[in-house]
Parts: sequence; C-alpha cells; structure tokens
Amino acid sequence: MAGHYPDQFGPPRPPRRTGPFGTAAKVLCCVLPVLSIGLLGFVPSLALAVRRRRPADVAGAALFGALFVLMVVCAGIAGPDGKHVVANGLGMAAMIVLIFTPPAHFLLMHRRSRWQPAPPPPFAFGPPVPVPGPVPGPAAVSFQQPYPVYQGEPPADDLQQLGELLRRQAEGGGGR
Repeated sequence: MAGHYPDQFGPPRPPRRTGPFGTAAKVLCCVLPVLSIGLLGFVPSLALAVRRRRPADVAGAALFGALFVLMVVCAGIAGPDGKHVVANGLGMAAMIVLIFTPPAHFLLMHRRSRWQPAPPPPFAFGPPVPVPGPVPGPAAVSFQQPYPVYQGEPPADDLQQLGELLRRQAEGGGGR
C-alpha cells in the first residue's frame, strides 16, 4: 500500500484531525434537525451515544428522544384543529427545542477534549526522581538496583564446569 512506509513514495500521510466523524457527517448532524423542523432532532445525540457509549452521551440521547416522543404525543393530542391549547403549546416548545439545541449539543460534546480520554494520573511508585539542586558526584547518588549486578569475573569452578559441558557436547555425549 502506497504511503504507509516512510521510504516508499514519500513521507507517510498525516493523521486525520476530524475525529471519529468526518466533516460531512458533522455538517449533516448539525443541519439535519434544522432541515427536518425538529423531527430528526434526536439523531445527533443518538450518533454520539452509539459511537462513544459514554453515560453523558446516552443521557443526552435519552433526553432528546424523550423530547421527540413528547412532541409526537402532543401533536396527536392537539390534532389538526389545535383545540387543546396546552398540548399544542408543549408540542411547539418541544419542536423549537429539538430544532436549535441538538446542533449545539453535538458541537459541544464533539470537541476533542470531550472525545479523548483524560491522560492517566502519574504513578505514585516508580524510579526515584533526583531533586533539583547542585549536581551530586557519582558516590552521592544511590539508586536501588532491581537485581544484584555482578561486578567481577565468574568463579573458576563455574568456568571449569562450562568447559566440561562444552567438551561433552562436542564429543557427542550431549551433557544431559
């Protein structure tokens, strides 16, 4: 595949910076509630909830879904003649909320700071961190070694055993 390796057909392509949604999907999620006069106002929050599965996104999708159900029920109660003033008013209020708030909610919740998880906290345990100040000499710094470091030559009897093992393997005895 061209463009995946630095020495093949030039440098690799930079990563996309649009996040999990492309630019066209972002525009569509923002325009859809306005063009549908609130009927598809739950779609942007539903897209966030399905994509990310975070509790805040699911709560937003549930809220906009409940507003959509309220708008449909109020439209059914009010009927075409609009005799039920309270149901008509509630349905119109829900429709106005579903037209203007889902794009704002989508854009606010789709920010990169909301999308990416927070960096992990620094570890409480780890290698010792030198204290800033005068640079100490090599004898003044003492770090705990994770395992003992062998400083000298191996003992002679170990070398003798290794030599005998190699000699047996060379003769065909295997040494086992």
